[in-house]
Amino acid sequence: MSDTLIFYLVLHIILGSAGIIFLTAYLLSLSKKEPDSKSLKSSSFLAVLSFIGSWIFGGLYYTSYYGKVVKPIILKGQYSWVHTILMETKEHLFLFLPFLTIALFVITALGKKGLEKNENLKKSVLRFAFIIVGLGITAALAGYMISGAVTK
Repeated sequence: MSDTLIFYLVLHIILGSAGIIFLTAYLLSLSKKEPDSKSLKSSSFLAVLSFIGSWIFGGLYYTSYYGKVVKPIILKGQYSWVHTILMETKEHLFLFLPFLTIALFVITALGKKGLEKNENLKKSVLRFAFIIVGLGITAALAGYMISGAVTK
């Protein structure tokens, strides 16, 4: 694997992890009695940028290397189900993460006063952000398991 492909993979992992961290910061900020709208807006925007960046670099890695080299190794190995189940699941989750995060950012930007005053809206947005974090963590864990299947 070339240095460029390693760079793409590392950026994919770092940016995806950063997106999860920014969304966790969002959750913590929104959980306060009086959430700071600037903090919510910036953490949701940074999560959007992180997931889009991770999406781009993950796609470059997948189309340049994983699909041609790694996938056939996994499919021929003892753990072929890892690609069949986990990678397919990860791909579908990962396709939605940027869009869900964009929706969260738009809700935050447009409803900043509502989030501070409307407890039902705040709880709904908390649940939505929690779901996005859960999907991000699930995708990350699937990626770790897929990487482990290559070495087996």
